[in-house]
Formats: sequence, C-alpha cells, structure tokens
Amino acid sequence: MRKLILVLMVLRLMLQTQAYASIPYPTVTYEDDGTEVLTQTTFLPLGQFQKDNRLISPEDLFIDHQNQVYVVDSGTKSVLKYDQAGEEIAEFGAGVLVQPTGLFVSEQGDLFVADYGASKIVQINQDNEIVNEYEKPDSPLFGARSSFKPTSVVLDRRGNLYVISEGSTNGIIQLSKEGEFLGYYGVNRTQNAFTSVIQEMLSLDSRLFSRNPPAPQNIAIDEQGLIYSITQGAEIELIKKLNVAGDNMLPLDVASGISYVDITVDQHGNMFAIDTDGIIHEYDSFGNLLFLFSGPDEGFNQWGLSQQASSIAIDTNGFLYVADRERGIIQRFGPTAFINEVHAGIALFKEGLYVESREYWENVLDLNTSFGLAHTAMGRAYFKEQRYDEALEQYKLANDRSGYSEAFWERRHAWLQNYLGIFILVLIGLMISWSSLKYADRKTGIVFSLRERLPSPRLLKDLAFVGYFIKHPIDGFYYIRKGERSSVLSAGILYVLLVLIYLYSRLQTGFIFTVAGDADFVLVRELLIVIGPVALFIVSNYLVSTINDGQGRFKDIFIGTIYALAPFLLFMVPVTLLSKVLTLNEAFIYQYSIVVIFGWCLLILYFMVKEIHNYMISETVRNILLTIFGMIMLVLVGFILYILLNQVIDFLFSVVSEVMVRV
Repeated sequence: MRKLILVLMVLRLMLQTQAYASIPYPTVTYEDDGTEVLTQTTFLPLGQFQKDNRLISPEDLFIDHQNQVYVVDSGTKSVLKYDQAGEEIAEFGAGVLVQPTGLFVSEQGDLFVADYGASKIVQINQDNEIVNEYEKPDSPLFGARSSFKPTSVVLDRRGNLYVISEGSTNGIIQLSKEGEFLGYYGVNRTQNAFTSVIQEMLSLDSRLFSRNPPAPQNIAIDEQGLIYSITQGAEIELIKKLNVAGDNMLPLDVASGISYVDITVDQHGNMFAIDTDGIIHEYDSFGNLLFLFSGPDEGFNQWGLSQQASSIAIDTNGFLYVADRERGIIQRFGPTAFINEVHAGIALFKEGLYVESREYWENVLDLNTSFGLAHTAMGRAYFKEQRYDEALEQYKLANDRSGYSEAFWERRHAWLQNYLGIFILVLIGLMISWSSLKYADRKTGIVFSLRERLPSPRLLKDLAFVGYFIKHPIDGFYYIRKGERSSVLSAGILYVLLVLIYLYSRLQTGFIFTVAGDADFVLVRELLIVIGPVALFIVSNYLVSTINDGQGRFKDIFIGTIYALAPFLLFMVPVTLLSKVLTLNEAFIYQYSIVVIFGWCLLILYFMVKEIHNYMISETVRNILLTIFGMIMLVLVGFILYILLNQVIDFLFSVVSEVMVRV
C-alpha cells in the first residue's frame, strides 16, 4: 500500500511538471550551515480568490472553521465575507467603520474590527449590528499619554482581547470582554546596537538613555490559545510565541533582518510569516525555518507574487491566502503533495510519535534527499527503535550533533557492556608483560644490549629530540642554538609531519566536534591555514630580531619554531582519536585538550624566542609583539601587491585585446 501511495505521489509530481515550470518563484530551504538550497515547490499559486473586484485596499484576512474568508478593506471601509468558492456572501460595517485595519471573528460569529481611524474596536454580529465598542481604557495603569490606535486584534477562549496599537512600546494591550484594561502583555526587549551604546556613553543628553523597546507590528493566535507577534525593526525576537505568562517560547534569533507584516498559524502550529517583499517564510512550531517562497511582483501582475502584501491566512485544508493592498486582490496558494507529507510528518513528530512519522519522512526523502528535518526525524525514529547505527547515519546527514551524541552514547554503552571485560584483561596483560620485560632487563641487560647493537642514525635522534621539549624546552633550544642537536633536514621532515597531522585532525575529528563538513574542505586553503602563519612568524621574527640585536640565525628560527610545536606534533593525533569516542557530555575533555595543546605550544614558543636570541624577559615580550605587528604588515603588503598585480595583468590583457582587434 505504501509503495502504491509513493507511486501515485511521483506520478502527481510528473503531471505537475508543466505547472511548476510556470511558477514565477523558487522554493528554497536552508541547510544546517546556512547554505541556501532549492527544493520542491511547496505551494502552487492558484490565482485570484474572490470572484468580484470590489476590494480596493485589503488590510487583513481572517478564515473561520467553515473556511469562510473575511477581508478587512480600508478602501470600502467595511468587512467583506466570502465563501470557499470566492463568492461574496455578506458585508459588515459599511457606513460605520472609519479606517478598519484588523479583524478577528469569534466562535459565535461576532466580528471584532480594529478601526484605526475611529481609535476603537468595534464588535459586530452576523446580522451586521453593533454589539459593543472598545475605546481607550480609562485605567490609570494604561497611561494618560498612551495612545489607543488599534491596528490588529485577536480574542482568546475566555473572551479577552489582545490589541496591537500603533506605537505601543509597552507591548500588546490586553482587555477583558467588558473592556477593562488587564495590563500589557508580551513587551519586547530593548536591544541597543553597539553604535547606539557608544553614543549613549559619550552623550550628555539624558534623553538618549531612555530608549524604548520596539512596538509589535501584528498578532495571531492558534487553536491552543498561544499568542504570536511580529515586530519590525527589532534586532532579536522578530517572531514571538507567547505563553500565558507572556514569555517567548521561541529562540531569540529565530529570524533577523526581516520586516514582517503579518503572521498566521496552521492547525499543527506551523507558522507562516510574510514580509514587505511578499516572501513567505514557513517555520515549524519550534522556530526552525522550513521553506521560503513567493516574492515581490515588479509590476507584471504575476500570480504568486505580491506588489504590497498586507496579510496572510491559512484555512483548515492548508490553503494559503495573501492580501495584496496595491492590486486590491486576495491570492490563494495550494499545498503540493510534498508539503502535505512534510506537514503530516511534523504533526506526528511534534507529538513524540517518531516511529509513526517515519513513513511520511521516508516519502519526503524519496522526493528530496537533502531535507535536513526529515533526516532528524528519521534519526529520532531509529533511536526509539534502538537501531542506533541507522540513527547515527541519519543524524549525520542532518548535521544534528545533539541527536548523534545521544545515539552514539547508547552504542558506546552497548560496546562497553560487551567488550569492557576483554579490554581490561588485555590491558592488564600488557602491563604485566611490560613489567616483566623491565624486570628481565634489569637482571640480564638483554634489552639494553640489543638496543646498543642496533644502529641509531643521527636523523632519527634529531627527530626523536622533539619529545625532549615537553619537559626541557629551555635546554632543548640551547642545544639547537649551539648546533649540537637537530638539523635543517629533521626540521623539514617535522614541518611535513605538521601539515599531515593538521590535515588528519581536520578530516578525522569526530563528527560531534567538527566545525565544518568534508564538503567545505579545500586543500589549498587548508595548506595556507597551517603553513601561512608559521612562515609569516619565521620571516617576521627573523627581520625583527635582526634589528633588535637578536643572536639567532634564520636557520635557528626555522628549526626552533617547529620544535616549539612539539605538543601539537605529539598529542594532536591522540586527541583526534579521542574525539571519535566522546559525546557532548564529555565535550570539555576534548575542548580543554585543544586549549592545553595550543597554550603549551605558545609557552614553548616564548622560550624559543628567549633562548634562540638570548633575550631578557622584557626584550622577549617586545620581540614577540613586534613579530606579530610584522606579520600583519607582511599580510597587508602581500594583499596590496596582489591587487596591483591583478590590475597590471588586467591592463596588459586589455592592451593585447585592443591590439588584436585593431590588427
């Protein structure tokens, strides 16, 4: 049965190929690292919804449980009601409303219209009769100077009103069903930009210190009674999902740098927000960005694009409606088979039914193998089924390090239960063998005599000398300066080893601790990362030391620098191997190991500069600071030369091209 459903889905997609080709916008999603990826179309533009052309400036949309569409039109100064087919069936508030901008319809069918022009909320029943009017609260807690210019309104199950008022920096206005002021709700945070903070610190004008939070722009409510708000001009919390206490349940950085105009929520908690460019952003209930589609219409009146989007709404069948204030129309978007599978999987995943959702995610992955959320959900399903190897694979495809860590911990726990006893016995056996060998060597001298007979080339001794710097760095650099140990050849081999160790750690670090995937690996760039700083340090230190009475030769600096990196050469490979068996719970072990290795290298590098050049402590510090400055100057000079060389090449190419054309 499942295969039959999948075949039908594929056939449906094939039949829709011609329609997809005419869609004027792409549908994109984002990978874990922020890379934009094209994906299957999620919503198809179905054209204009309403059959007539009465609308002038639609401001807000509301869809009730019977999928009847209410449109607030500031041009006609009324609310128009349409059935599912787009036929007008009623009009409300004509001749009463002054400048309506927002609307909510209660379960009883009463319309609550935010009349911006009249500065009040007007309640109208289905017989087009005025039931109540909510004007500016007279409570002293509201504030005598606070204006009441409602632009949007929603109603909770208790009948309380949540009102967005223009410029209300105190947050959302909360009124009882009798019109009493209950307080401000979901106030935004004040987030000063760095330049504003500096300005305030330097300014003597006390008014700059009284910065107000941005006012919310629009509001929505879901079936569970959770309030959603959007805010334009905010640096954080552009989209908020508020609980009963008014606390935001979404990440602070759920969106950034976007000017949203409206938001709507479907029956599964998925959020659809539309911005000033008409781009629709879909988020899941946890604030994860799923898809972006639609966009601005440049005046060609294309279906699916908006010239001035003003509102968005979704019905119970998953059809989206977008109001275009400039064109005076309502456009409808229909969900595709792909997005229906995604939404069905999300609904089960949200309820913790990971195994039950696996069938839907398999269908999604058959259509789009790079959809990260599907891999995460599949990993969670396999995890619940204790199929940890498959879970690890799915989590890795989704770049989900947290889930990968949980599954790896379970697999590691099972491995330890099966093999820990054998491992301990082998370890004890090796320790006994080593102790016996040492005891036999003390009694007979067999090992010592055998070691004396074996040839020991100077090169091997110089290479092994790197271990001497772990305990005796000062003595080691003294021997290098005197020429008694090490050589240019051994240093060159160690530099090659440095590159190989870096590349190994870059490619073989455990997935949990990797910064970027293998797709981001570029060999030339990685070689520059490891070789560039070392080469710049050697050249800059030699130049600086030459004019600051340093006794070290270029050869000494070349050799001493690589031996100063002894901790990296000796311990980076073991730490890389360790990263493969650790989870996020033990992340501090890996992180502290890396810090210790690099800190140790810097400490030995300090001793290298001091001993190679025979400096005092103050001279050493000054030399290192000048070396760093010299490295920066070398980079700037190289960058300038690169630009000049490019300009010369472009000039010569232009001259040659001109000569060839004229000849």
